[in-house]
Amino acid sequence: MAILGFHVVICLIAITAISKLVRRANFIDIFITNGLFRFLAPSNQELKALLPPSKEKLNQRNRRKKREDEAVEGFSIPKASPFQLNLYPVDVKDLIQFEMYTSLHWLCLCIPVCLLVYTLSEIYNYVMPDNRDFNVSIVFMLVVIMFVLQVLTALSSYLVSSVDERGFMLSIGAIYFLFSFIFAMNSHRIFDIKMLEAYDKLSSNIADFVESSGLFDNSTANIRDYRPTNPLMMYISLSVFFSMLSAMLVFPNFRCAIMYLKALEIDGRVRRAIDHIGFLLPAFILASFSKHLVHQLVDGPRKIITIDQLDILRIYLIIFWVLSKFATRVSHLQAHLNLAYDKVAEMRAESGKVKNFTIQAMIYRYYRYLCCAALQYFGPAILALLFALLLKTTGNLSWLGTPTPVSNTELNTLALTGPIRFVFDVSICRAFFSFLLVVTLLINFTLQLLGVVYHSYFVGGTGTTAATTTN
Repeated sequence: MAILGFHVVICLIAITAISKLVRRANFIDIFITNGLFRFLAPSNQELKALLPPSKEKLNQRNRRKKREDEAVEGFSIPKASPFQLNLYPVDVKDLIQFEMYTSLHWLCLCIPVCLLVYTLSEIYNYVMPDNRDFNVSIVFMLVVIMFVLQVLTALSSYLVSSVDERGFMLSIGAIYFLFSFIFAMNSHRIFDIKMLEAYDKLSSNIADFVESSGLFDNSTANIRDYRPTNPLMMYISLSVFFSMLSAMLVFPNFRCAIMYLKALEIDGRVRRAIDHIGFLLPAFILASFSKHLVHQLVDGPRKIITIDQLDILRIYLIIFWVLSKFATRVSHLQAHLNLAYDKVAEMRAESGKVKNFTIQAMIYRYYRYLCCAALQYFGPAILALLFALLLKTTGNLSWLGTPTPVSNTELNTLALTGPIRFVFDVSICRAFFSFLLVVTLLINFTLQLLGVVYHSYFVGGTGTTAATTTN
């Protein structure tokens, strides 16, 4: 195995490109803000022009004091005032001062580079199937997954200060811990995920490695007697991770739910169909993992598809799902920005007066939240995509759906030195990343479905709810 193989060279070039582009290029304009428009709040002069003329006569000193008071405390205008909201294109320079801009900037740079490195590595593995080079692209993807999880954690940290939202996140985490534990113990009965077989194989591989390495003086029988056979700790560890993941994904998926509902109102017929595909496709992907459907497709009377073709079809469906979300990003993010107009329309239906600062802050906060909304829209889908690509590579699946050679049982696509290649073989990686993928999709779909039901039937208006979840 070459020390500096093709994969290492490509990753070194990618890291160098990222270090050069991070200060010189901005991909947010290409992937996020292109085609978006924001509502500009009316200025103080425009709002004052709507006030009725004052009848009281003030001297110069009182007028100056009134202007100073208005500059500090603001002035009130009727809520039904007919002020105008002007549309302006979203400028990337404005986003620099907003929360989570740096994370969005890094994400828009790292994700395309990571996918490009992965694509080049897969092409090289297809052309040179017998290569044993160090595939650093997988490590690169694991680092990006850690970065996406860090971004989702940072998004959640903004909401921890609120008692109600903190309590809601903890409640969702506790509920999903219970469901994740039940699901982990019964996943092999419902879905085509061989977690128990993978756990037994992992324990056996670890025992074989300890035996062959001579780390202990115990006999072979003693080593195999003391190897872990109860997967309870594995279930608890996975349930804790997924409960934390569900707490981090609850508000991103609620945000996606309200953007989905509002996008349906502004999109045409074709884009609405793509919106529905982006919303419902995770459910079909989850159905493709169910044992009953796998039995009907693979072992049924007609035998529509082989198991290898079904495995790679799931990866293609996830890629298509992410592409559909990228294709509809403009309408979804514009739907978030349009919530400022909906909030103003709701305010005009009320009676009373409102401060000028309140109106301006109400309109501006939706624009200020744009970086966070973009991360909430793309973050869960990117996380599922990276898990799917890791499943394809470490699970040794073929892009053409051809059967994997029987002799190719080691994790040759990872090609790490030491015991990792021996301990984490193809069957273990395929079961582990399939489980990660299924639970991630299940969390995303159930939370987004819960958000759609909540905003549609319990709130009675998406504009008011948007204001609540934006704070």
